[in-house]
Amino acid sequence: MNAESLQADMFSEEDRFWEQYVGARLISDPVTAIVELVANAWDAGARRVDVEWPARNGGLFRIADDGEGMTKDEFLKRWSTLSYDRTRYQDDTINVEVDGAVCRRRVFGRNGIGRFAAFCFGKEYNVITTKDGHKRAFHVKQGKQQPLDIDMVNEEEIPGNGTQIEVLNADCSIPANIIRVELGKRFLTDPSFAVFVNNTRIEFEDIEAKGLEIIKVPIPSLNIEIIVKVIDAQRPDRTVKQHGVAWHVLGRLVGDCDWQDPEQKSLIDGRRVEAKRFTFIVEADALQEYGAVLPDWSGFKEANAQFKLVNRAVQDVITKRLLGATSEKRQEITRNIQSAYAPQISQLTPLKRETWNKFVERIQEDCPSLSETELRNVAGVLASMEQAQSKYALLSKLKTFSPDQIDDLDGILEDWSVDMAKIVLDELQTRLKLVDELINRTLDDKTLEVQDLQPLFHQGLWIFGPEYETIEFTSNRGMTEVIKKIFGREDVRGSKNRPDFVVIPDGTVGLYSYPEYSQKDFSEVGVAKVIIVELKAPTVQVTDKEKEQAYKYIRELSMKGLISERTIIRAFVLGRFVNPVDNFERTELNGRATILPMNFDTVLRRARSRLFNLYDKILKAPFLQDKDMTGFLSVSDCVTVVDLAVAEVSRAS
Repeated sequence: MNAESLQADMFSEEDRFWEQYVGARLISDPVTAIVELVANAWDAGARRVDVEWPARNGGLFRIADDGEGMTKDEFLKRWSTLSYDRTRYQDDTINVEVDGAVCRRRVFGRNGIGRFAAFCFGKEYNVITTKDGHKRAFHVKQGKQQPLDIDMVNEEEIPGNGTQIEVLNADCSIPANIIRVELGKRFLTDPSFAVFVNNTRIEFEDIEAKGLEIIKVPIPSLNIEIIVKVIDAQRPDRTVKQHGVAWHVLGRLVGDCDWQDPEQKSLIDGRRVEAKRFTFIVEADALQEYGAVLPDWSGFKEANAQFKLVNRAVQDVITKRLLGATSEKRQEITRNIQSAYAPQISQLTPLKRETWNKFVERIQEDCPSLSETELRNVAGVLASMEQAQSKYALLSKLKTFSPDQIDDLDGILEDWSVDMAKIVLDELQTRLKLVDELINRTLDDKTLEVQDLQPLFHQGLWIFGPEYETIEFTSNRGMTEVIKKIFGREDVRGSKNRPDFVVIPDGTVGLYSYPEYSQKDFSEVGVAKVIIVELKAPTVQVTDKEKEQAYKYIRELSMKGLISERTIIRAFVLGRFVNPVDNFERTELNGRATILPMNFDTVLRRARSRLFNLYDKILKAPFLQDKDMTGFLSVSDCVTVVDLAVAEVSRAS
């Protein structure tokens, strides 16, 4: 039959679609692409996947599965809907027959970008899918006016189910044996899911010398031995979906492969590199003899004594192996923290210094989800406690208290009023000093080095509004490097002491962001918010020209795929003078990006006024009446608590 044009009117796109929406790795890295295509077959309920990998560039690439296939309407819906959400239109599980029984398989896909993976091997590809006795062939290629051009090539009646994707004259520069290794590191978790490359099934032997470690776990009380196979993908994947802990009993997967055990969840989460790199396969055939497996193989009977015993031993092994993998990183963090507190630590006695060092090392093992910043804050508090002598005097005073006095003290500590006031006033003092310093520097004609201001604004993102209070905002050096390349000049550089912002002839540019996380597996999926702070030298007037330069930064970040269609961008262009004619906000990217010109005097007066209003409200609060707060104005070490406390009071005010 003649090709039937299936152009979809719903398609629309802006420039930089492939880099921004799909991501560079999916369409440029063969390993990422083939893993995504095999994961699609898993989501389709396939039991077998056949990959035909060409011996050289220009050959035929084909991947075929025996999954449920698609009707014409289903194919068009899924291929022509950007950001197709499988869990919305289908389900987050699929029925698969295993050993004569129907099992529920948890699917990987959700974001609807897997169909673009075939473009890694060519600019166009064919999809042949069979369902309900009909086989349909489609031709898909990258469009010029829209993301995809789709033509229906053929339809005929034929039994069976499944889908295959093929690329003629494929660009497959990686040898087939490497593809076998990479797929083996990710798709050996379920024995009922077989992947073949050039007619040879992938087995553990394919990765034996390139990422497979076997650990024997004896259980003496049961007189059995459990085998744990550790697969190290070595390079982290985009998400955690092919990684975790998989239990095998009699050659069958029990439950899902994930990081759901409480021991693992406390040790690792989807945002950590290790969660996207390691897979643990536990072979525990003996648990079937003890009746530990649920009848539907969806998991284990948690009350089963033998399972508890085996699980405890296995989790200890997994924990030890993950700690070993992160040992070098922990040592580096320890060195960074030791360096940060070198002056304080040098004043401690050898015994206290040893106690402090052991604490820093141990807390990383017991609380691995803590960031380096949080660890540094905790270590700083401990260093101060070790230096302080008053803690022993306090113990002496408590010894002299009567029972009633101790009860009264307990009541005061439950209230936390004075302590909270101390924390807030400490932070207010710090912020007021910062604003004063900024005001003095911006008004001083002798402030020749405008880059001296950028670190101060980095400490005071809260100046721009309460929504920037979060401590997750950090300097984004990757974005900074992109901005440097815009200018293409040797005199455009990073600061000698602070390479995370750009020094340009007439000012500086700092970029700060915090990540966006998936609501499903908590993996990092992009950048949620970006703040651009461009400071102009006192002699430079802020006009439309400067606002246009800020938009160039935003456009470049978008072109490089560093921000997505969900990212919110706020660009502040600050100078001593703003041209009154150009003193208005500019919006771009359908309102997601806002460029705000402001003079230093306005933004700093707003910040100072905001602080004074809050300060006045706190001083008038009933719980502070008749309290002498003079002694409480000292610098607080607990930055995390301070930020949270101030944010709470800000919202209340």
